[in-house]
Amino acid sequence: MLSRCFATIIAAAAFVPCAGRAEVAGKWVAEMTSPTLLEPAYIRVVLARTGDSVTGAWGTEIVKGTVKGSTVSLALADTGGRDAGTLTGKIEGDEGAGVGAMAGVGRRGGRGATGSGARAPALQEVAWKLTRELTPPAKPREISYDPTTFQAYYYAGNKPGIHIFPGDIVHTWAPDSAGTDKNLKRVALGGNPNIGPIYVEGALPGDTLVVHLIKIEPNRKTARQGSRIQQFGVTPAYNLAAKYDPQFNGEYQLDNATGIAVLTAPTAALKNFKVTMKPMLGCISVAPPGFEALTGPHLGVFGGNLDYNGTVSGTTMFFPVFHPGALFGFGDGHAAMADGEITQTGLEVSMAVDFSVEVIKGYQTQGVREEDSDYIISFGVAGSLQEALKVSTAQLAAWIKHDYGLSDSEVALLLGAVMKIEVTELVDPEFDVVTKVPKTSLAMLIKTPGNGN
Repeated sequence: MLSRCFATIIAAAAFVPCAGRAEVAGKWVAEMTSPTLLEPAYIRVVLARTGDSVTGAWGTEIVKGTVKGSTVSLALADTGGRDAGTLTGKIEGDEGAGVGAMAGVGRRGGRGATGSGARAPALQEVAWKLTRELTPPAKPREISYDPTTFQAYYYAGNKPGIHIFPGDIVHTWAPDSAGTDKNLKRVALGGNPNIGPIYVEGALPGDTLVVHLIKIEPNRKTARQGSRIQQFGVTPAYNLAAKYDPQFNGEYQLDNATGIAVLTAPTAALKNFKVTMKPMLGCISVAPPGFEALTGPHLGVFGGNLDYNGTVSGTTMFFPVFHPGALFGFGDGHAAMADGEITQTGLEVSMAVDFSVEVIKGYQTQGVREEDSDYIISFGVAGSLQEALKVSTAQLAAWIKHDYGLSDSEVALLLGAVMKIEVTELVDPEFDVVTKVPKTSLAMLIKTPGNGN
């Protein structure tokens, strides 16, 4: 068992880079700014030094240059040998900065055009900063994280509560949607407060964050559920005619050992009613793209209030990364919840959660994805159910094409034969539809990489 440490000792500054203090060589992250960019672009950089010569890669561009003292002059070329810019500045210790001109800034990974007939992008004025890539610990750590800050909105400006490395196993917890903890103490405002955000070292825009949900389990004995069907779940006529009891008691008693929930004070009609628990996270996300700031009930390409009752222990989720560190968070635990969340609640409860992460560098999923033991799963979020279905199906088709090399006709045949659809969210600001394909069907495919788009 790896030793357990607390969040207070995992700050990124605690990790000393492996390279010498004055050495240009090594792995870096470049932050590129330009008058033509609304926000910085981030690029992985690898530099090597032989005497006064510098070689390496600036994203996909080839680097050749010189170093004298701390001053560097770098010439960039694309993979076709064409001029991709020049950069000058200083590198001292674990940081560097300078200016120059570069082609393709703002394109993912700083790429220029490629191919013999491609037109090279125009050079544009840039400023650059280098930060040495942190060296992860020799072995993944186990971290006990007791969150003290909670965010009821998704925003890249939220200050991280913890920094972790890929491979670390984190033991933590999250309050329920009303902001109460395992002792029913209010620790945050309501509206789906999420823990963190959690900064994942090494995650950059254009990557995919992979989250392994090891354990999701209620950490208290009671949950609550609403007892009114929301307007998007029924016709207006039913909604107007319904006579709901304002004193109705929707509290449950939870038994983790048996996995059964029963009402604390059931009516005569519900005295035999039991719910099989399926603990899940309603909210799980990275920071949304750009400068978006969205409240806790929202959902989108970044995740958020997805409310999929398949987000349970043992599943793996995939998120597109839009900002350095990904800024991962979660909350809104449910001991169980029906499809669509038609009462705008599940069995709301705080959760104990164990998870670990990985980063797929240089590949960004189109939206949120998930895998369990039986299915690959695609999320589609939009302003209508039909559009959400289209988004989900398109991502699922692109996923299979990418991973299995199928043609469009082959993908169409596969989805038309075995695809399943679930409506996960009906009553929040956006709709969420899940499409999925059984892994047993995928196991029959013969992969032909390069055929898919």
